[in-house]
Order: sequence, then C-alpha cells, then structure tokens
Amino acid sequence: MKYDSRKRRTNLFRQERRRGPLLPISLIILAVLIILLSLVTPFQFITNINPGNIKIPPPTPTATPLPFPTSINGGHIVFTCTRKNINQICLINADGTGYKQLTDGINNAYYPAISPDSSSVIFAINKYDNFDLYLLNLENSKLLQLTDNIGNSFSPEFSPDGKQILFINRVAEGISSLWIMGSMGENPHLFYSEPKDIVGASWSTDGNTIAFAMAVDSQFTFEIFLLDLRNIKAQPRRVSHDLSGIGGSIDWSPDNKNLLIFAGPVAAREIYRINVSTTAITQLTFGGNNAAGSYSPDGQYIIYNSLRNNNQADLYIMRADGHSTRQLTNNPEPDWQPKWGP
Repeated sequence: MKYDSRKRRTNLFRQERRRGPLLPISLIILAVLIILLSLVTPFQFITNINPGNIKIPPPTPTATPLPFPTSINGGHIVFTCTRKNINQICLINADGTGYKQLTDGINNAYYPAISPDSSSVIFAINKYDNFDLYLLNLENSKLLQLTDNIGNSFSPEFSPDGKQILFINRVAEGISSLWIMGSMGENPHLFYSEPKDIVGASWSTDGNTIAFAMAVDSQFTFEIFLLDLRNIKAQPRRVSHDLSGIGGSIDWSPDNKNLLIFAGPVAAREIYRINVSTTAITQLTFGGNNAAGSYSPDGQYIIYNSLRNNNQADLYIMRADGHSTRQLTNNPEPDWQPKWGP
C-alpha cells in the first residue's frame, strides 16, 4: 500500500482531536519479522549479515595465520621455466590463465617460492659457478639481491609469517646445511648442520617444524627428517622408510599432517605422501616420471611436474588423493619445480 504524504486540510472553524500519523503496513510487517528473527535465531541472523569477514584464529598459539582457502581456479603457481635454453622464473594461475615470465636474464634461475602475502618471489640465480638468492617484487618488478657470495645458496623458502627465509647453503667445499636470514637478506647465518649433506627443506605452516632431506648411507641417498623448533636440542626424527631415490623437494600440507616428496629411479620417479605422525607412505602418481609436488593453499590439490607428455616436462594438477589429473602447461621447453602460493 502506498502511503500518501500530503497534509490533510485543517478545519479553521471547528476544533478536532488530532491523531498521530499512521505507520505504513509494510514497515509494521518488517518490524515484526525482525523481532521474530531475533528471538528465534539471533546468532545466525547476526553472522549472516557479514559473511566471509570473520577470520578464525589458528587452533594453536602461533603468530602464523591459517592459509586462506582457494579453489582450483584460485592461487598462483610459480615455477622454473626453460626459455631459449635458459632457466627463467614464470608465474601462472591455477586455472591456466595469467601466464607471465618473471625473469629474462642471461643466467639460469631456479628454486622459486612465493611469499605468504603474494607480494614477492624468491629464487636462486646461478652466477660465477655458485648460487645467490634474489627477491623479485611482483608489484614493481624490482629485483633485490639477498645473498652475495656467502657460499652456494639455493632452495629458499619463506617462514610462515614472512619474516625469515630458510635456505640451503654450502660454504666452500664443506657440506650443505640449513641457513636462515631476514626477509630482505639481513644476517644470513648457519642454523642447523650435520656432517652430511642437506639438499632440501620446508617450513611447516604452524612455524614449529622444519622438514629436510639429508644424506644418510651415502652422498646421494637421502631420507626425510623433522626438526622440532620448540626443542632444537633434540635429535631430528626420521619419517621416511623403505623408499629409494628420495629427492630434495619437500612440501607440507596446510594442516601440517602430511609431507609431499618424490622418490624412485631417475627415469621413473613418483609423488608420495608421508603422514608425519604415523610415517605411513602413500603413492599418489603411477607412471610419467614425476617430481616437485606442492599443495594448494587449501590442501585440496597438488601441482607437480611430469614427463608423461612424450618426455616433455609440463606442469600437472591432481586432487590431493592422486585422482583427477589435468595438464596445466604445454610448452615445448621444460616447465618444472612448481610451488603453489596464495
């Protein structure tokens, strides 16, 4: 019913009791509905007027926020891309759009990783027979050198809060060990060392544990160990067993329950999942010569590189259980070493 806002005429010669203005029926009905809803389901009504804006804190006391969910069409994947016979760093969306070559240098670049806030990418560049680490700002394309001939530095990864960088470093002819520095290259220093080579490492999303691959029986035989940062004096716990040919690529699941690794003969590598509590191992790929598995930020998918396309190195995405594989890139030159970021 439409309300008439025009004033009624006033009788100047006769007094009459004035009634208050009438409320429109629609407003009365709306008020009744609001009262009923607030009485029946007050919590649901309040939360639904602001969906998606409430951030749930981590279940454990840590400064690291939980990863934001992403779908198969979300997130960004950074990877090593060989272009004109030089290894560069490339970026692509998880749905195959937004491909971009980030570097175009004359020196080979490897081991890319995305910062937790998606603002930058870190990677290693091979100069003068050794690796140094660099940071590329994705907003302004500025390149910052983080290390300067402190050894052979490679395989960098941000801490979950983005304030530190974990990397592998080999000083002179010594063994390769775990090093840490600030997010802008401040104070690079030795963090953990054994009299055996360490070839890959990854920081858990809660910030409490570092998983790393270390030589055991021989120089080229690696196993996966966990270093508890809350008890740094304790011996690392070995979680890999009965797998030969383990490589240096490691990635944590967002819930910190599993690790992705690859293992097997050089020409027949497969992606495996290790449960860090039980050390149970699950094979996720079967054929294709696969490596470098990396979880999506929501843990539902895995990106990896494979030679299943006529020995052409391409990127593939599968569900976290190993099913529903689809090809992401198809370039005649190799695409490899993918890392999935937010």
